[in-house]
Amino acid sequence: MYDPFEEMRRIHRELDRMFSSLFGRVGEPQYIREPAIDLIDEGDHFLLVVELPGVNKEDVELYVNRDSVTIKATRKAREERKGKSYYLREIGVSSFYRTITLPEPVIPEETKASFRNGVLEVRLKKEKPKLEGEEQGFKVKIE
Repeated sequence: MYDPFEEMRRIHRELDRMFSSLFGRVGEPQYIREPAIDLIDEGDHFLLVVELPGVNKEDVELYVNRDSVTIKATRKAREERKGKSYYLREIGVSSFYRTITLPEPVIPEETKASFRNGVLEVRLKKEKPKLEGEEQGFKVKIE
């Protein structure tokens, strides 16, 4: 009797084997996940927090438009240790490029950014902060 779930498990095992052989070799490029990002609404501005471990401040580029933020970052390779054998080498050159669409327009020229301990913080002043009650609409007195 044919079991479609067994076929799916077989394909899953084959894909695991294939990807581990592709990404598991010493000295070969490794899969790099995108850095974690938080976008927080703080009333009159947004706070964008981006984790960029191993990246130097000089290797980060930040571009802000009214409706989006683009971040480009490069982590440079660590100095190779001459005469040493690597049993596992996953830290290498990597780059990151991401554009985040903002939920409301901001004033690009009033953006402030800081970078400390591998964390980029970007404060984006809103073009027009939402007023209380604006989301549901303003209550109008009927005469």
